[in-house]
Amino acid sequence: MTANYKLDAMLELRKYIWDQLASRNIFDENDYWSDNLNENIVPIIPVQQSAEMNQFLSGKKHIVYDKVGMSYEDNWLICCEQIMLTLYSTSISDINEIRNYLTDEFRRMDESARDINKWSGLSDKFKFHTIWVADISPTAPSEELQGFFAAEVILEIKYSRITDGQGRFL
Repeated sequence: MTANYKLDAMLELRKYIWDQLASRNIFDENDYWSDNLNENIVPIIPVQQSAEMNQFLSGKKHIVYDKVGMSYEDNWLICCEQIMLTLYSTSISDINEIRNYLTDEFRRMDESARDINKWSGLSDKFKFHTIWVADISPTAPSEELQGFFAAEVILEIKYSRITDGQGRFL
């Protein structure tokens, strides 16, 4: 069986965070409709695409993410990464709301991972072991986006990819 190397834990986490933010009415999906694409844009975007997405996100709260692969532990089946989520909004209140949700969701470590593993939208190729808030920056005027405030939330995640009998990704 050939592995799908396009699968990524960050993308799975992104889907989960978006589902939770939208279902809690922290974000309104309808605010992110794109006539050009004829669909809603998920306003959680990789740092590499932030410039090209400005036309769709102009003046709207959104999240830009980046990840750092840390290392494997003694058990090479456990992947460790840090995910940096930069929250942008013209309203400090919006940033506080998003940051408070992320803190509440991911401060529970193993229980946070359990909730993602139970979520029906998760790929069956991943198992999250623990997720926690490693750092939160203060809210400040954004240096990148004029008129926006920004704050960072850094999550540390440990997860496994499902493997075959030789330890290779499925």
